[in-house]
Amino acid sequence: MFVSQLAVMAHGIIDTAMAGHLSARDLAAVAIGSSVYYVVYVGLMGALQAISPVAAQHFGAGRLHAVGDTWRQGQWMAILLFAPAALALAMPQPLLSLTGAPAQTVDQAVVYLNLIALGLPAALWFRAFTTFNAAVSRPGVVMVINLLGPVLKVPLNLLFMHGTTFTETIGLPAVPALGGAGCGLSTAVIAWASAAIGWTLLHRDPFYRRFSLRGIGRPKAAALRELLRLGLPIGGTYLIDVSAFNLMTLLVARLGNEVTAGHAIASNLAAVIFMLPLSLGNATCVLAAQRLGAEDHAGARRTAWLGVQLVASLAVLTAALLWILREPIARAYSSDAAVWGVAVPLLGLVALYHLFDAMQCVLAFALRAWRVTVAPMLVFAVALWGVGVGGGWWLAFGQGLGVSGFWIAAIGSVAVASLGLILLLQRHTRVPIIADAALTT
Repeated sequence: MFVSQLAVMAHGIIDTAMAGHLSARDLAAVAIGSSVYYVVYVGLMGALQAISPVAAQHFGAGRLHAVGDTWRQGQWMAILLFAPAALALAMPQPLLSLTGAPAQTVDQAVVYLNLIALGLPAALWFRAFTTFNAAVSRPGVVMVINLLGPVLKVPLNLLFMHGTTFTETIGLPAVPALGGAGCGLSTAVIAWASAAIGWTLLHRDPFYRRFSLRGIGRPKAAALRELLRLGLPIGGTYLIDVSAFNLMTLLVARLGNEVTAGHAIASNLAAVIFMLPLSLGNATCVLAAQRLGAEDHAGARRTAWLGVQLVASLAVLTAALLWILREPIARAYSSDAAVWGVAVPLLGLVALYHLFDAMQCVLAFALRAWRVTVAPMLVFAVALWGVGVGGGWWLAFGQGLGVSGFWIAAIGSVAVASLGLILLLQRHTRVPIIADAALTT
């Protein structure tokens, strides 16, 4: 799971580097377009995450037919979610108008979003495939497919960004030079390639035959309601997290280029080191859900709390390393003394932030094994929007702490979220779960 997450992150790094070598406008268009796409996609991705704990409980209980049925209903959920997302990406002008970017940059960002929207059906299907494989303890399959993405990304970016007439020699139209917007088309192509590989495996690999996965059947109202009941709050939680973090970046931009660049270094590091607790949290959810499905409530509780302890231990180690290496890391990101002068103290704050960020992540995932999603969403809303964004504004501008104020408030926000979630987990791990019979009918 960890390697898969890093492989997905590599797409954005490659796009940023390659668009940056074209022009500042291309880079800005890709940055704006990818931000809008991520905000739209992340909520859908979170909603589809509901497949994992439900299918994992059935898998742990040995209800293999119900596992396949959950997969089919998950595909119907993806179909339901596709229409509003496609509309937002096909007509993104209202969202892009909020950026205040130059008209030419916005126009290119629109092209980027229109092109990346072509891959949205495949991206949603593959997200369902990813969560399903996690539920049945086969994350390695997704890892191998995701590792193909960065390999294909560079040549496809070169093809679509710069164009070619070589295709005419084999009877195909010339490929136009799309500039930075070509990154969106390459992402769409990779999404369809990943989905095609996943689809082939589902129909050819003997492992999947036991689940009777062929076709998508008919939608079942009870099962879809349960998936949406779990999935929509998870998607809402993801949106709260992303919007709070992106809003902090927009507010920091008022403080000047050097401060914004230093903050970008800190944000990037925070995102990279977050991949480890994210992956372990997902694993904790799946394994605890499998134990619950097998009616091993003590084993589920033990798995959940061991996951929390493991993530906490690794977070302390990661934070300590980041604190020790904060100056050389900042210098590696930028040769500008003013930029790394801002970044070094921020990386010290990121180290502390990571301790609580890792905890809230694994706690939220563990609660999903018990199908608890609404209360965590409310905790996140209060903590991240109230303490994080509201407190950050007050500390940064009201108290004159500048960018450090935002990070201090961010530390407070994830600390509050961790406290709320740990209380929820303590409460729900004492209560045996009752499986929803509707999902097996």
